[in-house]
Amino acid sequence: MAKNKKRADGRYSCQVYLGKGPDGKRKYKTFYGSTLREARAAADDFRSAVSKGMDPEQAEATLGTLYDNLIAAKKAKGIGQKSLDRYEDNKNHWGPLLNRPAASLRSADFQQVDAPASELRAADFQKVLNNLADWHDGKPPLSHFTLTNLRGSAKAAYDLAIPEIVMYNPLVKTITPAGAAPEPRDPLTEEQQRWIRETPHAAQRAAMLLLYSGLRRSEATALTWADIDLDDATITVNKGYDFRAKKVKITKTPAGVRVVSIPKVLVDYLRTQQDGCFYVLHNHKGQQMTEQGWKRLWESYMRDLNVKYGYDGQQNKNRPGGLPMRIDAFTPHQLRHTFCTLMYFAGVDVMTARDQMGHKDISVTLGIYTALDKKFKKKKINRLDTYLKKSCTQSG
Repeated sequence: MAKNKKRADGRYSCQVYLGKGPDGKRKYKTFYGSTLREARAAADDFRSAVSKGMDPEQAEATLGTLYDNLIAAKKAKGIGQKSLDRYEDNKNHWGPLLNRPAASLRSADFQQVDAPASELRAADFQKVLNNLADWHDGKPPLSHFTLTNLRGSAKAAYDLAIPEIVMYNPLVKTITPAGAAPEPRDPLTEEQQRWIRETPHAAQRAAMLLLYSGLRRSEATALTWADIDLDDATITVNKGYDFRAKKVKITKTPAGVRVVSIPKVLVDYLRTQQDGCFYVLHNHKGQQMTEQGWKRLWESYMRDLNVKYGYDGQQNKNRPGGLPMRIDAFTPHQLRHTFCTLMYFAGVDVMTARDQMGHKDISVTLGIYTALDKKFKKKKINRLDTYLKKSCTQSG
């Protein structure tokens, strides 16, 4: 039986009987509204939700609880600790909503408690996302990628909670703000490129391949020797490696299927690397590289380069406490970006560069080319000045 009455603060309340608790006492859930009709409508919505599968015992579950449930589910699926930590970080980003007082208890005569997840609305989440996308409380804005990841994790938490805890997902009505501009990835310097060409290491094959073909790491991991035509100086790309599922998959987009022309420096190098293994890049067992395998390989590579070029080979890379990094370390993705930069300097047109890189949208390639134009246009103007000066001198 539902009860309703007008409160001293002018609001109306309507109670829904939930049954008896473990202590034998009758339990109720109270709904509030500025009118009796509003309070009754909220109570009716709750009854309808219960009839569709909502668990009354979890009606007060908070956003924090939803995240905890999501993290537990992800852990059961066996995802890595790094990913679990990322979900925990995302949870903490919603601080204002984790500690927001419940609407039914937002008055001076009640003790403040966290709002149930079912009370949070799209506008609440949008406000937090907008704040995180700009300078707020002295904190710099988050990137669009981070904000997208944050919104996605909250959406997943709500999806998992339907219909036992909540009846709808407020995140579907939110929009990810632009956020901070992504940090530009500088291409490798000529000196760093020389390090790759001249330094033997287990990672050298991977580095040479990425630097002079522009392949994505997943594409390089799935690459077989049958995909490479050294006589024609081409690499056929039609698949990638899914590190999470640990299996080969088709390319991310149709644009990813392509034939990449490679320079002679890579052709000559690869001729010396054919080892009879099926995969071009592989571990010591001849199997495809895993995410962890890539990480260990690259860390070892950077340590060796640091000893050779940062300390002139005079230090031990394994000394206690580690060896401070004196060189500018680089990532596998920077090698792909560098390949695009090399095409720019070689005068390769943007359409050809897009096809070589496998970009779905030419705006990605244009973005790289435009950034390089802005950076080096001063040098181009200087060349014009030099030419005009020479031309004027000769004509005079």
